[in-house]
Amino acid sequence: MKAYFPAAIAALLATAGTAQAQTAACVTNTEAEALVLFVAPDLIRQVGQRCATTLPASALVRQNSGTLIGKYEAESTRAWPQARKALLKIAGPEASQMLDSAFAKPMIGTLVAPLVTGNLQDKDCATVERAMTLVQPLPARNTAALLVLFAQADAASPRPMMRLPICAAGKE
Repeated sequence: MKAYFPAAIAALLATAGTAQAQTAACVTNTEAEALVLFVAPDLIRQVGQRCATTLPASALVRQNSGTLIGKYEAESTRAWPQARKALLKIAGPEASQMLDSAFAKPMIGTLVAPLVTGNLQDKDCATVERAMTLVQPLPARNTAALLVLFAQADAASPRPMMRLPICAAGKE
């Protein structure tokens, strides 16, 4: 049964854009920020793994423990209820039972992180490290809010790269 959940969650995330288009659901800024916070520790670790051959071992994104990853882990735990709401809106109510499973929560970040970092190239690693250095002093929630702001700006572009269906202002 454990083997079923990673595949089911991967399918849920892969079809999220299709489900969102069919239901015209959108996530609020708060829910989007929670989703970012929830996956942040796995995302940072994934970037660190992808950049291991390019960045020194002392790079922030290569640290598996310490204050940076610790602050995102603490927020990740608190963000789950709102992140779950976002996932339900994106995937639809049929995902509710799966998201309530004890297996779902720890799997989501590990499945989402490679999807987000899939196009990360070696030449991008220094830029990502610089960005992490710049946002390191910020509270994790501020960093998540910035990423959601960038996602909103990207959604308005002719060829958006991010696919997070964030509600337009006034539709929250």
